[in-house]
Amino acid sequence: MNSIEPQAPSTTLTTMKIHPPLLAGALVLVTLALHFMLPEERTVGWEQVIGLLFVAAGAGLSCFAAAIFQARETTRKPWGEPTNFVVQPPYTWTRNPMYLGLATALFGLAVFFGSIAMLLAPAVFFAVIDRMVIPREEETMERLFGQDYRNYTNRVRRWI
Repeated sequence: MNSIEPQAPSTTLTTMKIHPPLLAGALVLVTLALHFMLPEERTVGWEQVIGLLFVAAGAGLSCFAAAIFQARETTRKPWGEPTNFVVQPPYTWTRNPMYLGLATALFGLAVFFGSIAMLLAPAVFFAVIDRMVIPREEETMERLFGQDYRNYTNRVRRWI
């Protein structure tokens, strides 16, 4: 029986400097344009309230998590070198609350607009961040913080 070895991600993909907030903003613009180009029924209802709740929760989580990094004087740049290992809520229940918050806000916008096209934004954001950004961050964290970081990854999930 043949076994397939996992392949390391392409170095080109993992060395790109992706700015998650800019990626999220670009995805909002592209999918919002798609939303208005596609013939969909436009109504106002409960989904606007629910969508805004998701946007508020996601933006709040992302900003709160970023503020913790700023208070601890460690980088928020995905390609930066962290100076501190932050393990306090919300980092005790997700390793990536900033990204989770942005994905949640993108989902909330899709719900707000009642747009299937806009559901592309959180899906693409998740895929790019999960496959291209987080692996490099995890390598850096393991290199800098060793066994403490490995123990943390065994306790706390990457997303939720």
